[in-house]
Amino acid sequence: MAEPPKGRAHAGPTAGLVDGQVDKVVRLVATSSVSWEDAARSAVREASKTVHDLRYARVSEQDVALHDGASTYRIKVELAFQLDRNRVDARGLGVRVRRVLVVANKTLAGDRLLAVVRNRLDEMPTEFHVLVPQPSPTSVFVDPATGLTDPSSQRAHLESRTLARAEAEERLATFRALFADIDTVMTGEVALGDPVVAAHRVMQRSTFDEIVVSTLPAGVSKWLKLDLPTRLSRSFDVPVTSFEGQRS
Repeated sequence: MAEPPKGRAHAGPTAGLVDGQVDKVVRLVATSSVSWEDAARSAVREASKTVHDLRYARVSEQDVALHDGASTYRIKVELAFQLDRNRVDARGLGVRVRRVLVVANKTLAGDRLLAVVRNRLDEMPTEFHVLVPQPSPTSVFVDPATGLTDPSSQRAHLESRTLARAEAEERLATFRALFADIDTVMTGEVALGDPVVAAHRVMQRSTFDEIVVSTLPAGVSKWLKLDLPTRLSRSFDVPVTSFEGQRS
């Protein structure tokens, strides 16, 4: 059995501290069928999707869940990151950056969203995280008489989720490639399901100065019918900029 990763996932909570620095700590639970070390790597990898300034990761608990002879390694890990926006540019000079959460899907790479991103970059150094909420097109059918799941419906559901994620991942990769030559940090992720729930998960892992929402035009946009911009404004103490984009 692998040894728990006691302390090996971090440089220590006091390493490299700066006077006046404030860190935010998030707690994650991660699992792996391989080892505690693999679970720790998964937790750090997931957090790194949105956290640019990870300071340390500390494993606080670990155990093994056993089911039908299989072992699942579980850990609770604390990750800390710096709340300020101080960065060092290519010249070695300190700069202040803004962090923007972009929420978009079918309008990714539309001209209006591209213009907004470029505008933010022109105003000041800016880092972006792109959240692509994607609905799953089909649902699992459950027989109301027996309560049993129809196997063919379950297969169709899994296939539709896989296809939906692949389509969204492709749009995200295309969008990020447009800014590959620009000196900025642009991370991203795809989340199946409700966009507000997905935004909550991202905001728990990181902090942002603005949320930019790009929707389809009124009349066809499900997000506007659900009043997504207002829901985000009420959920987070962060300015929300919303506009109707073009399908990309």
